[in-house]
Amino acid sequence: MYGRSGSHNRIWLPALAAGGLILFLALRFSPGGAPEQYTLLPGSEMEVPVYVQRGGRDGPTVYVVGGTHGDETAGWQAAAELRRTKPEAGTLYVAAPLNAYGAEHNQRKTLEERDLNRNFPGNPEGCDAERIAWAVYQDIQEKDPDLVLDLHEAKPPEGTRDDLRGSLICQDMRPVADLILDLLEEFGTGSRPLTLYGSPPQGSLNRTVTEQLGIPVITIETGRDEALSSRVRQQLDIVEFTLTRYGMCSEQGAS
Repeated sequence: MYGRSGSHNRIWLPALAAGGLILFLALRFSPGGAPEQYTLLPGSEMEVPVYVQRGGRDGPTVYVVGGTHGDETAGWQAAAELRRTKPEAGTLYVAAPLNAYGAEHNQRKTLEERDLNRNFPGNPEGCDAERIAWAVYQDIQEKDPDLVLDLHEAKPPEGTRDDLRGSLICQDMRPVADLILDLLEEFGTGSRPLTLYGSPPQGSLNRTVTEQLGIPVITIETGRDEALSSRVRQQLDIVEFTLTRYGMCSEQGAS
């Protein structure tokens, strides 16, 4: 079990073969287990719902965010599915969509045309993106999770931009090295095997939370050129695998 003890730089790590076997994971759901819920920025046009599911015993805390960019649909749809997940141990927080206006209008930026993921740690008196970023940052700081998972999507690259489709992004790999290696091994085959990048941009949730709070963050990027259902499933598979590796849920159906 694990626990917390601009441009991107691609880090190539070999995807280790697992004897040709693929581990199929499923989370155990509590029957009818409605999550707790609270709201960041209540009463404003920027409300962010946060759902909480607590396991039956102590364990790690994982905080999942989705919908930072409203047009990255699989991220906030996967988060909507995750809020019904009842871990066996520990606590799961799911905040999504962070950018409700963007999700409603299928656009990357906020109502005030700001990129939310360039405005962390935010400002409680600033523009809409700064206020959302501040509220989310403060909530993560208060909950002090063992890990933050940030669900995103990437378009096919243009010009010299890196191809982030099917990638993990991590500012500081050291606290989560074993987990990342396991993810690359498990999801390192197929038509688009996972790859790893470092150096998320300034002002991103990933970089800011890692550098200022010392909490590891992994951004998950699916490719927007694939079917939406496949992208949502990939997001869920990676999160479920992570929760299992953290001892919050059980492996089922290994074959």
